[in-house]
Formats: sequence, C-alpha cells, structure tokens
Amino acid sequence: RFTMDQTVKPAHNLWVCEVDDVVKAVTASAWQDEWTLLLTVDAIASIPDRVTLEYEGPSVNLAITWGKQWEPWGPILSSDATLLPYGSFKGNEIGWVQAAAQNVWYTISDADISVGTVHKMTFQNNQELKIDVAGFYLLNYYVSVECSIAGKHVLTAPEVDGVELPMGKTHHEFGRANEEESWSGTAIINLIVNRLVSIGISTDDAGNPNLTVNHIGLTLVEIGKAG
Repeated sequence: RFTMDQTVKPAHNLWVCEVDDVVKAVTASAWQDEWTLLLTVDAIASIPDRVTLEYEGPSVNLAITWGKQWEPWGPILSSDATLLPYGSFKGNEIGWVQAAAQNVWYTISDADISVGTVHKMTFQNNQELKIDVAGFYLLNYYVSVECSIAGKHVLTAPEVDGVELPMGKTHHEFGRANEEESWSGTAIINLIVNRLVSIGISTDDAGNPNLTVNHIGLTLVEIGKAG
C-alpha cells in the first residue's frame, strides 16, 4: 500500500539468497519502480531446483516513503514454476495389444507413445519417464482400454521401475467383450534419481484375454522435497 523510498538501498549483505541450499552473494541491486527492487546473484550455472530469499534487516536504507523500516523476514521460496521438474508422455490411437496371463503385469510400451513436455526428466523406451531430481511428485495418468472377453477384471496402475504401485491403481470388470472404457488414476510418490515411471496393466482372471490400449497419458510434477 505504501511506496518505497527509491533514493536509498540496503546493503547487499542484508539479503540472504540460497540456491539449492548454497548461500550466494547478492552482487548488485536496482530499483525497478516504487514497489520492486531487482537483486542480482552471479555464478549460477544452471536452473536450480530451489531458491530462497531472506531479509536480515531492519535497515534505514529500506523504508517506505514516510520512514517506516522493513522488519526482518525469513526465507521465501521462489514460486517460479520453471524451477520445478515436470514431465509427460502421451499416445493416441496406439492400438497396443497384449495377451494377458492371470496376475501378470505388463508395462504399456509402444512406438506411438511420444514425449510431451519435460523439464529435468527424460522420456525413453517408448514407455517411461526417467527422474533427474529426487522429490515428492504428483502423478496423474489416463488410459482407454478394451478386453476381448466379457466378464474379465482388468487393472491399471502407475509403475516405478516396472513394479505397480497400490496408489493410483484401478480395477474394472468388462460387461461386454471389446467394449472400450476410459480410466484415470492419481498418486503422490517419493522418487529418487534415476527412477523410471511408467503405466502397467493386468488381469486377475484366467483365460488370457487380449487387452488393447488405444489412448494413454501420464504427467509428473514435483510438489516437494524429500525430508
């Protein structure tokens, strides 16, 4: 509500900037307008995962125009979404077919599955995202599935390193053969570097039905750091 006094600036050592938990010195500062002070931090080699800024005032050189000094405040985490790892893949009309044995999980993999938008992770092997940054991730996925035999139960689930997860698992019974259904699932998962995230499918009934996947998609967004 109150404009800042742009004739003075606080000393640079009153700003505490941490980049991926490493303290970095503020090397320059300049008022952009009566509300905005631009701080410059040098020697950052790449886009970091986490940036915090803390003010260790008060200082007579950081005050509003009628003289009120700013009080100290603790670290504020950057809200810039470009700092967060994220990734996705998708496949439309892929026509993936698997003759499914009872209680066997199959990773859905097809040349028509392609990368979506990725940052700090990699899409590979026509089926999975490889994690570059450890953390807690929000996962969402969808599939459209057909089953060649009526009355069979079919399951889908997110996988980590080829092992299905209980969180996000779906379970559906097909009333009619070759009837297409669309399902989705979601989970929050703790991932370390180099984990592989994919989507799996299975049936818990005998009879070896053909399971067909026509559409598939998965997204991952980091939402927090592991403790």
